[in-house]
Order: sequence, then structure tokens, then C-alpha cells
Amino acid sequence: MQVRRSKFGYIDETSRVRFPILIKGIENVFLYENTHILGNTLIITTKAKFIMKKNSASAEGLTVITGSHPAIVGQLFLEAAAEDVQEVKDIVVEEDVWLAANVTLLAGTNIGRGAIIGSGAVCRNTVPPYAIVVGNPAKVVGFKFTPEETIAHESVLYPEDERLSLELLQKNYNKYFVKKITEIRSYLT
Repeated sequence: MQVRRSKFGYIDETSRVRFPILIKGIENVFLYENTHILGNTLIITTKAKFIMKKNSASAEGLTVITGSHPAIVGQLFLEAAAEDVQEVKDIVVEEDVWLAANVTLLAGTNIGRGAIIGSGAVCRNTVPPYAIVVGNPAKVVGFKFTPEETIAHESVLYPEDERLSLELLQKNYNKYFVKKITEIRSYLT
């Protein structure tokens, strides 16, 4: 079975999508160079975009939902759903991201470059570059590299004007990891 590539908002010739897959709103799906999405995937993007940037991939069971039905005072949920009242936000997966099996990305999620999203994680916010996140809701439990290792890594892969700054990397490393190490340990046990 072949995906009708012309239906996508954009799909690079080097991108691969495996079946079975269900996409609602395929015109809002943008898959850039060397991206891969494995099977048993559900993508619902009827009113906002799902963007996966180059060299990123997902394992089986990815779920992407760019909208949600808000609670409205004085209105039953099914009434609002029938009227197709939605809150929608784009979902962006930056470069070099690995989404493990059965990851869910909810409206407004932005996964930073180089991040690893653990199996079964449910993401609903911004994930910093090179972070490792797990759980529901997804929480940062570590980083792929130290800030200095990230600088070395990026110096090989990215032009100087596209590299992340050491200051940003150190800020994220301290905020999401060093200052929360006790909480992270309790979360993992």
C-alpha cells in the first residue's frame, strides 16, 4: 500500500511512512528530509499542523492530536463536539528526535532538537533540546548529553549559525535536571 504523497502538506522524497496508518487532515502534515513514521499510527490534524523536521523518527504506535474539545459552561460535551468547537495548536518535532513506541503528542507540543521521548510518554508542552522524557504527563528525567558534549555534537552536524548556545543548554540542564534530581529519582523508582 502506498501513501498518496500529493495529499500531504509536504512530504520529502526521503521520508517514509509505514502502514497501517490513519491520518485525518493529511494536508496539515509536513514531513521533512529523512523522517520516518512506523505503523499503527494515528494522526489527527484537521485544523492545525503536525510538523516533523529532518532526521526525526517515531516507532510504532505514535498518536498525534492537534486539537481538543474545551469544556464550555452551560453546554454538554457532546453538544460542543457536535458543533466542532475545538482548541487547536500546531505540534512541532524538531530535528534529530526519537519518539519511542506508543508516544502521544497533544496540541501545542514542541519537541526540541535531539530529544528522546520514552515509550508511552504523553507530551503536552515544550520539551527542551536533547532532553530525555518519560511518563504521563511527560517529564524530563535526563539529557542525552551534557551541555559541553552537545556543543561538540552540534559542531560536527550543524553550521555555526544553527547551533544552540552553551548558555541555553546549561540553563535547560540546570532547570530540568540538576535542580530536580531528587524529584527525578523518586519518579523513576
